[in-house]
Amino acid sequence: MTGGRRAARLRVGLFSAAHVHFDTYAALLAARPDVELVGLTDTDAARGQAAALRLHLPWVAPPETLVSRCEAAVVTAENVNHRRYAELAGRAGLAVLCEKPLATALADADAMLAAAAEGGGQLYTALPVRGLPSVSRLRHLVQSGQLGKIVAMAGTNRGQLPPGWFLDPALSGGGALMDHVSHVADLMRWILADEVAQVYAAASSGMYGLGVEDTAVVHLTFRRGAVATLDPSWSRPRSLPTWGDVRLEVMGTHGVAALDAGTEQMDWFTREPGAHRAVGYGPDMDALLVDRFVAAAAGGPVAPELATGRDGRAATAVTLAAYASLRSGHVVDVPT
Repeated sequence: MTGGRRAARLRVGLFSAAHVHFDTYAALLAARPDVELVGLTDTDAARGQAAALRLHLPWVAPPETLVSRCEAAVVTAENVNHRRYAELAGRAGLAVLCEKPLATALADADAMLAAAAEGGGQLYTALPVRGLPSVSRLRHLVQSGQLGKIVAMAGTNRGQLPPGWFLDPALSGGGALMDHVSHVADLMRWILADEVAQVYAAASSGMYGLGVEDTAVVHLTFRRGAVATLDPSWSRPRSLPTWGDVRLEVMGTHGVAALDAGTEQMDWFTREPGAHRAVGYGPDMDALLVDRFVAAAAGGPVAPELATGRDGRAATAVTLAAYASLRSGHVVDVPT
């Protein structure tokens, strides 16, 4: 955050309307009495101007101008554009919440972290699943030893085929692996308080044949010996009432615990034929993420459930190791 006395409301700028989570974060921030949304910028002017008009936000073309007007930045750009915004905002001393994956290359993640350190800013990664109370409870079970020594985990983060630039590796950096590994890799790291040492991955583009992987299985080995599997596929059909799933089973010498992040929901049927959707009634992970980011950006304590830039870098390193394994056909070490 820049020097001087902070305004009564936290001034937040939105950097790109590219991501599917942009509207969610914008709505959550706009509803807060302690936040002032000061503008939106975007490399795609037509997209950005349309979003600004729709949400009644000021359109600010140069990102440098928007940076000068705010204390905090939310980056929801295409994956390959995360660095340009986060580096600029971090160097200016802003608190930055960057959509996952933090970056598509470790050099970019390192540059973002260095900019925040240089400018006195804060860098956080939008990994909201770890913020659910059920995840904290599972972490407590593991860290307190109630499950004994953890020997294995199995996780999923399967979803529907995403739209637009997600399918263009020049903007996304990859397919389902780039899109979905970060969430559960971060959960596993946080719950175990351990780092992934080695990765083996297998993937296919056979579901949709679009030139990027849409189905995959990733095998992880942690430094203290636990092994894990992760399915990050875009394999859920659009007929499902929910977009996807995040599930994790943890197996220890004293017991097993299973987490389903989407179980707190009800079925809603209307009179239209085949009209059914799931409506959640449990905690909103995105709202919890925004709550914790605003509190940290305003100078409050940083909640452990708020993933840092270094957490985002670690999840990115796991993702990049999965791609290296695909290219080589072998188990690879996770880069440090």
